[in-house]
Amino acid sequence: MRADPDATDMLALRVPHSSPQQVVDIASRLAGCPVAAYTIDLDGSCAIRLAGDEERFPSHINAPLGVGPELPLESLPALRSFVSDLLGDGVVVAMVVRDRIMGFLVARGQPAQDLEPFAQQAGLALEVASGYTDAIHAVRRRKQIQPAAEIQQNLLPPRLAQVAGAKLAGGVLPGYDVGGDLFDYASNIEGLWLVVADVSGKGNAAAALASLALGALRAGRRGYVGLESTAQTVHESIRDADDSGRFMTAVIALWEPQRHQLRWVNCGHPSPLLLRADGRLEELEDGRTYPLGLFEAQRDFQVAQATFAPGDRLILYSDGISERRRDDGSLFGPDGIHRVLSDNADASAAIIARALQDAIIGAASSPLRDDATLLVVTADK
Repeated sequence: MRADPDATDMLALRVPHSSPQQVVDIASRLAGCPVAAYTIDLDGSCAIRLAGDEERFPSHINAPLGVGPELPLESLPALRSFVSDLLGDGVVVAMVVRDRIMGFLVARGQPAQDLEPFAQQAGLALEVASGYTDAIHAVRRRKQIQPAAEIQQNLLPPRLAQVAGAKLAGGVLPGYDVGGDLFDYASNIEGLWLVVADVSGKGNAAAALASLALGALRAGRRGYVGLESTAQTVHESIRDADDSGRFMTAVIALWEPQRHQLRWVNCGHPSPLLLRADGRLEELEDGRTYPLGLFEAQRDFQVAQATFAPGDRLILYSDGISERRRDDGSLFGPDGIHRVLSDNADASAAIIARALQDAIIGAASSPLRDDATLLVVTADK
């Protein structure tokens, strides 16, 4: 497709809040039929219309496929099926940004030309525009979000990623409330950094402390000081900032894919789970110490290690998952996680993450009262 002058104007982001309507206007002209643009809500369960004729296109499309506001590429056939069942003649074109679907176009009728090249431009333009306007973020929020949860959402990296040697998927539920958990990762020259953490308590104070802890974590990581010193930096930051007894549990890990070596420290957090390529499930119980922010200023952190080889799957999670109570009073626990993993043994990181989230939500009729946070890493075969 030849470059469209209006598309070039759109990418220039002169009026960021009007970018969704600009995308729809250009796409409709190129397609020769009505087009709407959709984004994904924070919980990954619903597509919401960003722009488009409200008489021709529904405001919401129930599509529980996302990991947060991102869809894995392999979910596109299922997404098309959802839209087809609802609209009949809807043609879905994904707006892909790197490794994930951030939204999609729906054409009512067969487009006059291939919309995929334009959709790639549009997806990138909307993601860039979201850094300059609240218009896109506001649509992704189907209900009022608590300030603590807003802080939390802004801390998180992309939920889906593909890096050298691995695929990742991370999520936090519920997306609109609570706010003390976080996950993070970074692919650096020394390896792949991974963390899942949980600040004690809930609400604004927990979210603020989580924000500080993440800053300390990234400062240590970007300073190339290693696992032990990075954990010490986070510990000191929490301890110095809060005198109310709050603390943070965390698993901070570093995976070196060339050596197939996983190293980690576990500060009072649920033990990581390693699902081997042959189906064996290992609970990585070594490297434990008490939570960050407690007791003496200078700490000794013992680094544990294990082999993390091609075909293996690593799951880091918070106690909001393992301590989720079913309606009969029993805990979801590591056994519940194992069952989900067994049912999705050959699935991607994104599918595993979504399956775990669905299992947690479906484990009880009551809403989640604690953050359920996870990070799934699959080592490429």
